[in-house]
Amino acid sequence: MKKILAVALALAAVLPARAEDEKKPGEVDVVICIDRSGSMQQVIDTAKQKVWSIVNDIARVRPTPVLRIGLIGYGSADRDFRFFDLTDDLDSVYKNLMTFKTDMGGDEWVGAAVRKATKEMSWSRNKEALRMIFMVGNETAQQGNDDNMYTKTCPEAIKADIVVNAIYCGKPQAEEERTWREVAKLADGSYTVIDLSGGAVAIATPMDDELARMNEELSKTYVGFGARGREKKENQKAQDAAAGEAGGKGVQAERAAAKASGAYNAAGWDLVDASKDKDFKLEEVKDEDLPEEMRKMSIEERKAHVAKMAEEREKLQKQVQEKAAERQKFIEEEMKKQGLNQDKAFDEAMRKMIREQAEKKGMQFEK
Repeated sequence: MKKILAVALALAAVLPARAEDEKKPGEVDVVICIDRSGSMQQVIDTAKQKVWSIVNDIARVRPTPVLRIGLIGYGSADRDFRFFDLTDDLDSVYKNLMTFKTDMGGDEWVGAAVRKATKEMSWSRNKEALRMIFMVGNETAQQGNDDNMYTKTCPEAIKADIVVNAIYCGKPQAEEERTWREVAKLADGSYTVIDLSGGAVAIATPMDDELARMNEELSKTYVGFGARGREKKENQKAQDAAAGEAGGKGVQAERAAAKASGAYNAAGWDLVDASKDKDFKLEEVKDEDLPEEMRKMSIEERKAHVAKMAEEREKLQKQVQEKAAERQKFIEEEMKKQGLNQDKAFDEAMRKMIREQAEKKGMQFEK
């Protein structure tokens, strides 16, 4: 019996793990609720500049998780929310974020926004998924009627396994700070204070121009198909430009890094990403759903074209990853030289909270 057991253990040590034993990608759902009252414009601008750096940090989880982001703009009591559901289409997320501005009245019902996010977002049903709400705002969180008070809605969120984090913008008075701390405490989240300016630290690097160029080259490798393929490809190009408008080539560099990571997935409209699915069959795509330049190709020519784009993309992604690593090292060294820090920055606050809560879920970040 001992010999049999020894043989079994030896075989287990050398045989490959079964597919079901391999670690599968996790799921990360992030909903950002931003106060859109008058004093928040700089924080909103910072979010537009730094969302790609947040995506890049989440992409460092191994294996790369399925990332979905939802947005809510609040600031008009329990009405007139700016609501965008959770999606893994990061170009659509960016397009929607770019519409945010300070156009709400100033009735900052934090509890109502928490309930809106909890009840109406299409949260993952996977029990192992990391589900997070980020409440971003200022003034007291204790606004609204009894039914919408955060003391009632935050417990509803954590009961649904949704963590609520609180990011206060500015210099809170003692009573204001107490309410925001309580928002986080009631839903197992974290609390922090950032500058009302958004705290963005932007350092130009010698790599920015090259990464911005690579970002444009990456977009050329996407092959739109299906009913919305052309629309999605045009939106990708539009968001490349929007990144430049939000923060110049530095933001485009961050976007390039995101597009070179597994977090950016266009399988719903791009033939290259779609073809990675073992069940996808290019020959089943109708001629009218293909880009015009592929319609006259034979099936062999179509497969060769997609393979060529995939090869070009993989090559570019590796180059971007290497250049992005150089860029990050330069930024860290420059910040040290200048004595800068990001302790009060919007993106740093979100990255820190996501990292801490992801690790609690057993997710591991590459070093």
